[in-house]
Order: sequence, then structure tokens, then C-alpha cells
Amino acid sequence: MKSRLVSKTMLSLVAALSLGTLCSTASSQSMEFRQGYDQGYRDAMVAQEREGHREPERISIMAARYGTREEACDASESIRRIAGWRRHVEFVVNNNLCGDPAFGRPKHLFVEYRCSGGPVIRTEAHENEMMSLYCQ
Repeated sequence: MKSRLVSKTMLSLVAALSLGTLCSTASSQSMEFRQGYDQGYRDAMVAQEREGHREPERISIMAARYGTREEACDASESIRRIAGWRRHVEFVVNNNLCGDPAFGRPKHLFVEYRCSGGPVIRTEAHENEMMSLYCQ
């Protein structure tokens, strides 16, 4: 009886360790895919510059503020990660950007960005709405 309990416990432990290994492998593969995608995009931009192609305009985040007029957090780094090298991006405005600076109160995201050195574009969206940043 005791050996059955030990066997079941060992089997459960092996199953849990295997599941943990699979999850971390999938997560690292996803991160590797993203890094490979980003590197491929950068390589393509360099190749186009060498061939004399005009660089496509891309989003450059100047500032991003999420919260209320009284309480807000700096969401600039989060928005930069979301935008990456893109010229168009859409995302949901929520507390994942930089936390919840005003618990229980409606919040807004205010973003200032430019397209490859052009004029500053200002946009805003309410919490849980989609925000779209776009360069031509």
C-alpha cells in the first residue's frame, strides 16, 4: 500500500515537472519567434536603405500618459514596445500599460507620437477602448 502511494506521488511529481518544462519551452519559443521576426524586419530595412529605397515612416513615441488628470503613470515604454518598428498599430487601452494609477476611476491614455521625424500627433482613448497609431 505504501509503495502505491509513493508511486502515485512520484508519477504526479514527474507529470508536474514535465508540464512546467513544456510551458517554459513554449514561452521561450514564442520569445525567440518575436526576436527573430524583429531582427528580420530590421535586416529588411537595412537592405532597402542599401538599395536606395525610401525608409517607410514608422511610429516614434514621444510621450504616453495613462490615468486621470490628478493621478497617472508613464506608459511611454509600454507603448514603444507595442509599436516596435511598425507604421500602424492597434491595442486596447487598459491597466496592463503601466498599472492602475487611479483605482476605481475611469482613465484615459494620452499619446504624443510622430512619424519618422514629422509633426507631433496627439491622440487619446478611454480605458478599455482600442487605440490606433498610424503613419503613412
